[in-house]
Amino acid sequence: MNASTSERPAFTGFHHYAPLVRDLDASAAWYERVLGLTHAGTRCPEDEEIDGVLLCDPDSGVAIRLQRAGQGQPPSHTAFSVASRSQLDAWAGWLDGLGVIHGGVVDVGDPAPYAYLVFHDPDDVPLVLVHVAG
Repeated sequence: MNASTSERPAFTGFHHYAPLVRDLDASAAWYERVLGLTHAGTRCPEDEEIDGVLLCDPDSGVAIRLQRAGQGQPPSHTAFSVASRSQLDAWAGWLDGLGVIHGGVVDVGDPAPYAYLVFHDPDDVPLVLVHVAG
């Protein structure tokens, strides 16, 4: 395997986990009560397409994106943070060099600027790299 960069780009940590849940309201209430998470003011890339809610711990930044399970829903996914928008470009080059198919870097401006890159593991589970501007 030949990567187009000499070493794997870094990620800075966990961004969010997005499990499928049967009862969105009950699950959100449980995560709020048990883990002390609150509704986040930011959105995830899939918010337009999937019924869900983003919950966050404001102290650590850990987020859980609950998604209503249903027919045709994508599988659960995990997202990792990267330090800069240019790191997403470096990751795209790295993945290209390894022959890993991805959706390219997507820039989002509303409601808050962020960018992301999606690729899949061998079981077709999406992995997302995210950079939130600011």
